[in-house]
Amino acid sequence: MGQEEIRVRNGPVQLSVLDYGGEGEVVLLLHGLGSTALDWSAVAPRLSQRHHVLAPDLRSHGLSDDAPWSWEACLEDLAAVAAAVGAENPAVVGHSLGGSLAVMWGRDHPGSPGVVNLDGHGRRLRHQYLGLDDEQVAEVERQLQAWMDDSVRSLAGPLAPEVLERFLALHRALAEAAGLDPGSGLDAFWRGARRTGEGTWLRPDPGGAGAEIMALGLGLDMLALSREVRCPLLVVSASELPSGVPSEFLSRGLKAQRAGLARDLGELSDTQPNVRLATVTATHNLIWERPQDVADAILDFLGEPQATERR
Repeated sequence: MGQEEIRVRNGPVQLSVLDYGGEGEVVLLLHGLGSTALDWSAVAPRLSQRHHVLAPDLRSHGLSDDAPWSWEACLEDLAAVAAAVGAENPAVVGHSLGGSLAVMWGRDHPGSPGVVNLDGHGRRLRHQYLGLDDEQVAEVERQLQAWMDDSVRSLAGPLAPEVLERFLALHRALAEAAGLDPGSGLDAFWRGARRTGEGTWLRPDPGGAGAEIMALGLGLDMLALSREVRCPLLVVSASELPSGVPSEFLSRGLKAQRAGLARDLGELSDTQPNVRLATVTATHNLIWERPQDVADAILDFLGEPQATERR
């Protein structure tokens, strides 16, 4: 299935948007940090069988302009995209960072037909590390931060040739896992990268704007934010840890935190009937690894009668 590239302006910022087509209710798909609209290549065609699907490149990502980044500015960008296609109040689906934005959209638009957060869980809360004491939690957080710092150092600035090749191999493998031609994965990668005389850079640069955006996302208390949403909200969690976790201790700590998160999400859905939960057997790359499961969860959610929150 092809896509039409359209341009939308929000003041001085030009956004690039892929229109995946389809009829019916408009659904906006929001990618995660460092990704692009093409990351929805396997999910969007499935959704377009019942909805008109559009996926913007968020500001400072993909083919959209570089611009100062804030939650408020991104929400204004989404409103501009919706207005450009005459959608007064679309459904919004987001992955990771985009999931946080989707929840914010739902908070600000109680009349929305629904918002979906795909594995965008924000800050890890101390009480979620089930079975670990304070010292163990501190060590998990230390190891996790060191792993993230190492990753940022390897990705900042122009990519070393071996790092670039790992990225290309990863994106070929993701496309194949989604049942797509490997070239689709490469297209998604190159849409989010820029080439200069110095080499290939990720966009936004993990050593600069990308790190700042990540800090904003990891600073969010998504449970508290979700409690503010009054429209239908679907929270989808990935069940598997990422590959390459550097120690067994960190792996155990992350599993303990996920168990605590599942408990807290269960309590949220028990107290707010507008909240639905789902789990997909995949890593954080669930939109590539299990596109049919993700699409089915979204379609079921948007197609079912929704309860409103108790007052």
